[in-house]
Parts: sequence; structure tokens; C-alpha cells
Amino acid sequence: MEIEKLLEELILVPGVSGYEDPIRTKIKTLIEDYVDEIEIDAIGNLIGIREGHGNGHLSFFAHMDELGLVVANITADGFIHFKKMGGIDDRILPSRHVRLFAQADEEVPGVIAWVPPHMAVEGQKNQDKVISWQEMVIDVGARSAEEVRAMGIRVGDPIVFAKQVSRLANGLIAARGLDNRAGCTALVALIQGMKELSPRPRISFVFTTQEEYGLRGASVAGYRTKPDSAFIIDTASAPDFPGVPAIYKNQFQIDRGPLLRLVDTRMVASRRLRNFVEELAVKKNIPFQLGVVGGSTDAAAVQLVRKGVPILPICIPCRYTHATVEVISLKDLEATVTLLGQIVEEYPMR
Repeated sequence: MEIEKLLEELILVPGVSGYEDPIRTKIKTLIEDYVDEIEIDAIGNLIGIREGHGNGHLSFFAHMDELGLVVANITADGFIHFKKMGGIDDRILPSRHVRLFAQADEEVPGVIAWVPPHMAVEGQKNQDKVISWQEMVIDVGARSAEEVRAMGIRVGDPIVFAKQVSRLANGLIAARGLDNRAGCTALVALIQGMKELSPRPRISFVFTTQEEYGLRGASVAGYRTKPDSAFIIDTASAPDFPGVPAIYKNQFQIDRGPLLRLVDTRMVASRRLRNFVEELAVKKNIPFQLGVVGGSTDAAAVQLVRKGVPILPICIPCRYTHATVEVISLKDLEATVTLLGQIVEEYPMR
């Protein structure tokens, strides 16, 4: 399948952190004919296995959950309070279209309410004030709590931001959810491209849950799969636009290849894996970049399981991470798939 089409398909499937059933089902249908075994563990991780003919056990991880919201309370007059699922900046919330997934998988449209400046009274006119998510509500058009419940909406139902995929100039794609449907796309494309390949190591392909809610799925899957080495496929916040602090400015850029994420807030990557991948990329003429960044990935959890696992996150540079308009380069995504394929062919490291 063309990688752009695959990416769009995965973006449009919902999968809020902790509520990954729809996206897990979609990915399972895309990979089940290309792996020797497939399983879903108790926390919801999807694990595909390709048996090898030689030594070693290699794992690739990509989280399939996305940022979202969950119904927290329903008011008597039919508005809905919510809780954030993951690291969402309150500044992006007001005046957004959302989709609520009610009982029986009914999809209900809604909007996050916004008090217009025309109605602001004295003391509320400071437009620079960030409104806390606890003060916001979702409007689904109902006039009472009973009417909301009649729509099938209950406390605990997941909510996603309405999504659209835009094609920008120079092969760039903009959408909500590129973190981490871009990583999932790379991993699915790798699996499908390996159909005729007989790998040396045993390979676990792990699509994890609840990364955005504390790296929970990776903690379980890393312990379960027991890899010799692990590569985590995710996005990294590209610092190549105006307003970025000087410490990060243009350290790496979109459209210049995948990022080898060496250090972040919770992880230091394996130098041995870094050297292996860097030498491989140079030898195969695959563009790549190096980065020291903020935030974290599933690597922070996988690295610490059992007696420890050598890890290296390989990330697709992404502008405006955790916003509703994330941006990546298709060229970077394709280069990531190429690099992962070369890792499979060359592993175990000599």
C-alpha cells in the first residue's frame, strides 16, 4: 500500500490512550498475514512475531494510542465536563470540534465551548489568560443530562479531536495524531515489506498502549518480549520554526531524514546501537539526524525492564507536537522505513 494512503488511514482511526481498540483492530488486519504469530496482551498491546533462522531477538515498538479526552461529568443542562488523556496543552482546547464515542460505538459530534470576547465582563477581558481544562465543557447540542445519556454517552467514554489530513507544499502532511500514527505507519510498512525476507533474529513488532498516559503498555510489553535490543519508532518535536528557544533551534529539521534520539528527559540511548545505526545509514546512503530533546518515548520504559535492554529511539521529525496541526515530511517517513529495513537485514550487529 502507498505509504501516504496508509498513513491517512491510520490517522483517521480513533485510539485515545487507554481506549485503543479501534486502532488496534485496524493494525491487526494490516499485519496478521505478514507475521508468524500475533497476540494481544492483558493491557492491550498488539504483538506480532516473525521467527528468525539465526540468533538474537530484536524488538520494534511504536505506540498506537493518541492524545484525547474522556467524559468526566454531565451537567443537568446537558453540557459535558472532560478529563485530558495525555499531555495536552490547555491553550489548544477551546473552540475545537470533537467526536465522542458513546455506547455501541456510536459517534457523537461536539464542540468545546468558548465564551466570545463580545460577552466578556469586567475582569474577564484579559485575552492572554489561559483557561484551565477544568473550566471547559463540551456542547453536543443537548438540553439536559437525560438527553445526553439518551445519545448513549456515559462517564468514561473516550473523546477524540476531529481530524482532517492536509497536504502542504514540499511533501509535508499536517494532521492531528501524527504522533504516533507516523511511527505505526513506518512499522506496518516495514512488516509488509518483509514478507519475502527470512530474518536472522527473532523479531517482535509491538504496537503499545497508553504511551501518552505514562508509557504503561511498553512497561508490560518490554518485560514480556525480553528483547536483546529494542528500537522505538516515534516522532520528535522538530525545532525548525520561529519561536523555538535557542537551545533547540534548528538542531534538526523535518525533510532531512529520521532522528536518532540520543538523550531526552527520561532516557539515554545505547551508544552501541547508535554507532551501529549511524554506520549503517552512512554505508547505505540513508539520511539521518542526531538529537538531544525534551519529552520521552516508550524507550524510557523498555530500557529498564528485567536486567535492562539496549534501546535507540528512531523518530520522525514532527512540527507542533501535541497540537491539532502536527506536520511531518513524507520523505522522512519513507527514509525511516528504509532504515528500519536495513537494520533488520544487518542485525545481529557484528
